[in-house]
Amino acid sequence: MSPQRIMFVDDEPNLLSGLRRMLRVKRDVWDMQFAEGGEQALALMAQAPVDAVVSDMRMPGMDGGQLLAEVRRRHPQTARIILSGHADRTAIISAVGPTQQYLAKPCELELLVAVLERVLTVRGIVHNDRLRGLLGGVESLPKPPRVYEEMMAVATDPDSDLDDVVALIEQDLGTSAEVLRLVNSAFFGLPSRVPTIGRAVGLLGLETIQALAVAGAVFASGGPTPPGLDPRQLSTRGMQVGVLARRIATVEGWPREAVGDAFFAGLLHEVGLAVLAGSDPAGWSALLAEGAQVADLEAHRALEVAHLGCAATEASAYLLGLWGFSEPVVEAIATQPGVPDDPAASPAALLLGFTCRQVRFPQAPQPVAEGAYLSPDRADRWHQIATGDSV
Repeated sequence: MSPQRIMFVDDEPNLLSGLRRMLRVKRDVWDMQFAEGGEQALALMAQAPVDAVVSDMRMPGMDGGQLLAEVRRRHPQTARIILSGHADRTAIISAVGPTQQYLAKPCELELLVAVLERVLTVRGIVHNDRLRGLLGGVESLPKPPRVYEEMMAVATDPDSDLDDVVALIEQDLGTSAEVLRLVNSAFFGLPSRVPTIGRAVGLLGLETIQALAVAGAVFASGGPTPPGLDPRQLSTRGMQVGVLARRIATVEGWPREAVGDAFFAGLLHEVGLAVLAGSDPAGWSALLAEGAQVADLEAHRALEVAHLGCAATEASAYLLGLWGFSEPVVEAIATQPGVPDDPAASPAALLLGFTCRQVRFPQAPQPVAEGAYLSPDRADRWHQIATGDSV
């Protein structure tokens, strides 16, 4: 197996030399390139593409955002990461589209290595090169044009408040995902993950929301919504699955962070569907026709793979992994549909599978297994929570 190729870009030769020294421990597993500026980086990539690019933001001539925009256009399969100081908020907003992850400077070596290892691991979720390029090239998720129009109206209305912004964002799954990605990035340096849209908007603040709207970042359309895909219905379904997963995890006594991850996984488990559907109208039409006839999650997933090339959950996990969402969230989504007799299925994956079935196919039997985490007794308890019965 050939080593994974990573490029580091900075206009300061001394900083590149320091990175080269610190990363010697990875030289047996990574093929590393070091480029002094964007032009040199693109020239080297034209000779041999790389798996990931880590670029400084502030560089003369071509800055980091401009470089990653070109990398996205020419090499969409390449993961794109920005290193930036906290004072560069305006520059970060301008780079929201082409950048998949943000790391704050100074960045600890352990964090940099961990982020890159996770990004490189995510590539194993989707094996089709065309789909990798499609998903890796996503700049903004498909969303209805009204989202941008309404956000501009709310953001520029002196009488609007953050509650208005939250209500608008929660109506669209793509917008929710992009807001959560931004606020949970290392750029903001928050001590813990932000688990709700309301909290995310509160931390961003109305001023940042306005700047994002004016810049066309986060709230831009990202392309038309595929015919037959109702964005509001998709958002409602994600919210229902996320809220139910959070409720069950809370009753089960899971740690607070795990409860937040359960909500994220439920909310965002179908975020890649619009991208897949938009790239293959014929496959999407066939899936719509045949999917209406199935009555369980496993059969619907098989149709997604047959008609779109991979399952919606695999596409979602791939996107969220590239965007830096936590490993438990990505793993829970990637391993759907979780079944209790699978020894690799985590409690988080089993919970997501249960809540997806409960919301989408409530009449279908839930898979259980004696002696497994999702035992008949636990499934009964979760069903009571889902239906509002006493437990």
